[in-house]
Amino acid sequence: MTIGKKTENEKQVISTACPLDCWDACSILATVEDGVIKSLAGNPANPVTGKGLCSKGLAHMARRTHPERLRRPLVRDAAGEGFRAVTWDEALDLVADRLDQIRREGPATAVLHCAHAGSVGLLKKLEARFFSAYGGVTTSVGSLCEGAGHQAQNYDFGAAMSHEISDVVNARVVVIWGRNPAETGIHAMPFLRQAKERGAEIVVIDPRGSATSAALSAQLVTPRPGTDGALALSIAHVLIEENLVDAEFIRRHVKGYPAFKDAVKPWTPEAAEAETGVSAEVIRSLARLYGSAKPACLLVGYGVQRYTNGGETVRAIDALAAITGNIGISGGGVNYNNDRMSGYLDSEVLSGQSLRVHHRTYPRPMMADFILSANHPKIKAIFTTKANPVTQFMDTGKMLKAFESVDFKVTIDQFMTDTAQVSDVVLPCAHFLETTDVILPPAVHSYLTYCSPVVEADPWVPSEHWIFTQLAKRLGLEAFPAQSEEAWLELALKPLSEALGYSVDVLKKEPVPVHEKDSEVDNGLVAWSELTFKTPSRRIELWSNRAGMDGFDPVAVYRPVGKRPSPEEPYYLLTPHIKESLHSQHFLDLFGQALPVAYLGLSAAKGLGVADGDKIKVFNSTGQLICTAKVEADQSPELVLIHEGWWLQKGGGVNQLVAERAAGMGLHAAYYEVTCNVTKCNG
Repeated sequence: MTIGKKTENEKQVISTACPLDCWDACSILATVEDGVIKSLAGNPANPVTGKGLCSKGLAHMARRTHPERLRRPLVRDAAGEGFRAVTWDEALDLVADRLDQIRREGPATAVLHCAHAGSVGLLKKLEARFFSAYGGVTTSVGSLCEGAGHQAQNYDFGAAMSHEISDVVNARVVVIWGRNPAETGIHAMPFLRQAKERGAEIVVIDPRGSATSAALSAQLVTPRPGTDGALALSIAHVLIEENLVDAEFIRRHVKGYPAFKDAVKPWTPEAAEAETGVSAEVIRSLARLYGSAKPACLLVGYGVQRYTNGGETVRAIDALAAITGNIGISGGGVNYNNDRMSGYLDSEVLSGQSLRVHHRTYPRPMMADFILSANHPKIKAIFTTKANPVTQFMDTGKMLKAFESVDFKVTIDQFMTDTAQVSDVVLPCAHFLETTDVILPPAVHSYLTYCSPVVEADPWVPSEHWIFTQLAKRLGLEAFPAQSEEAWLELALKPLSEALGYSVDVLKKEPVPVHEKDSEVDNGLVAWSELTFKTPSRRIELWSNRAGMDGFDPVAVYRPVGKRPSPEEPYYLLTPHIKESLHSQHFLDLFGQALPVAYLGLSAAKGLGVADGDKIKVFNSTGQLICTAKVEADQSPELVLIHEGWWLQKGGGVNQLVAERAAGMGLHAAYYEVTCNVTKCNG
């Protein structure tokens, strides 16, 4: 089989990539026969993801042809009780007329554009240029996903950079902190197993335990939710006290070590035990393990920073690698996110920021509150793309009130999500297997993959690029010209082409690795291999003047979270990802469950008189949710765990329990800073 060309058997193997917003961004080969997709498989040209796909990746074939997939534009009927199917001209004329009316009445910031990462395709970013060309609208700042940790690593290193996950096999110690690759990043697991086979010690730090710790037979450390920063500072205390630091590395490459040394003095293991629930003995043992077996690798997940102190926590974890010299060496690193494409994209092409006449921002974690309180102007329209804010943003009940308060709502999606249900116009869009795009390198590898159309949509459903091009024509937006997807990609990727020689034609052939321009040692495997950092001092900054100017402590500190269990709400509530779905996208199907599952610790369940399969109500001052109980023998009695993503219309919606709350650093959603109560449902 020849990639992109028919063989004698009339088969094609076409290169594409998964657009889901996960750690892996798998490069894919699609086998097509007579216009029908026969299979999807990993592309071996990407050595990290080429050996197989996860269940979510394999589900793309079924999602593309799912009976609930939207095929026609829908407009809410005059009575407001349902939808009617209309032609594309009718739907686009309606949307353009309302947008034009709002723009004429002015200012255009009465339109709020809600977007997130339902697809991470590069061309999906063009929607920002459309709204800039329109005149500038209200857009989001802040993060629902990784913003606190990303900002922290900007302060410490100048950017968030990770080793390719294949390099973990060179580590002698691996600490997996707030991350669960066995369920949410499976392509890390073969390399972690190989590291273990080669003798690496593996530790998992997670307040609930995880499938990863079980699969790797790893040492499990379970701090109380939101106390990871205290644990990290205490480990640093022991490293310094027992002289397990790399003094020469600190002298040459670290700024602010004396201030950091002073900051960790109060965090003795005994002090940390009282705060975290992790014994002083375990803290000392973990510090000695990490500090005495170089190279040591830290794999840091988004879970550690979903609190109001999340950015400070990541800064404290970064410091552990800095003071032990585990930066820029094979088998080391603080592997959180990956800015490998920084400087290789023309952001103006994609965002069109210079085209804005007006512009206003809202904090993404506080979207509902902003809509309900905005003035000068009030929000007159919400345009939602790549997102399902009713289900996935904070405080579902408040978000529903916010949507209800706005006159005109448009949603682009492939399915009738909870957000689409409360919209006035719903525009279906093409599946990634039907479109052209480029998927950028994710957190665990450095490969950029071109997505060729695998099949045509049947019946025809357009891409978002086509939808915005048609709206631009109707609105007379000359700054959003009608040109092909490939032409837009060439413009957006011009810096990449000039720096590394990767033209669009080169990308079409196979996935390509992205590395630092003119670097003699960077091959995409090891972050910061030249030990030249993107901070003002060009060093790792444990003391950051930029953090201080932004209103944060210049050095990593620990601040207790603001929400702790109380007699009224005696449990922490954690809402992690589920293995079978990327956020809400795969909850078209409920995985054999009639209700969301709430996991309880054994002693907590006994105290409540709850057994497996019982119906329970989980509630707090924000809302409530009916669930099926699942009793976990090893789970902390302080925890209730419910996976996020379940649709409201299908009996779920855990964010009914999650109040809007944001961290300062990164303006990040504090999804995990939540407490709750539980009662058994009778009858």
